[in-house]
Amino acid sequence: MGAKLFGAIGSLGAAATSGGMYLAFSGDKEATTSVSELFQKEKGWKLMTASDDSKWNEAWEKYKNDHKNNGTYLDKDKWGLSNWKSKRDGSEAFLEFKQECEKRTKVAVKDTTSQEYQDVKQYCARPKKVSELLTETTSKTLLDKNGDTEAWNASWDKYKQEHLVSSSGNTVAYKNPDKWGITGWGAVDTLGVLQGYKDKCEEKWNSHIDPEKLTEDETFKEVLSSCTK
Repeated sequence: MGAKLFGAIGSLGAAATSGGMYLAFSGDKEATTSVSELFQKEKGWKLMTASDDSKWNEAWEKYKNDHKNNGTYLDKDKWGLSNWKSKRDGSEAFLEFKQECEKRTKVAVKDTTSQEYQDVKQYCARPKKVSELLTETTSKTLLDKNGDTEAWNASWDKYKQEHLVSSSGNTVAYKNPDKWGITGWGAVDTLGVLQGYKDKCEEKWNSHIDPEKLTEDETFKEVLSSCTK
């Protein structure tokens, strides 16, 4: 752990805000804004606040790998986690690591270039989900799997047309496999909208974007075009 930040958090270097939240100061006199507040401006990233977030283990793995030298773990980690030596071989992000992340989001920094901010972004944040970015940038919502029949039919017909290879009389041939790998695709022209298609829309709705591409992310564009109303 950086000595400057460790000292700030571990001491009385904190001040109460009007909302009752405490800010730890990094020692920089120009540090006036908490990491969490600055993070609200991140377009493609989101702080992990839920303990069951699926991306915690990936963050922990990155933290561990950044503390290796020639394939061997360092004796001390950057943040000074008390359980570092006993936990570093584990694949699951443990409670103290998550709590340390939460603590560090409250640190006041100068701007997004501050090392404290960059550390939080690297180890305590994840790419936004398609659903989160769609909610922020549009008024669209996911089609109802048990309703929105007309919209589903139109979307399904469009998807099938994109996979059409040939059509002659009653014989229609489609590309196989299909782009999304939909369950039941072999029965594409014998049924209505396949449940597998709706399930895949929901899966993509809950998937994570490429934070560098934002609304140009391919999955984002697919969901916006085919799975929303």
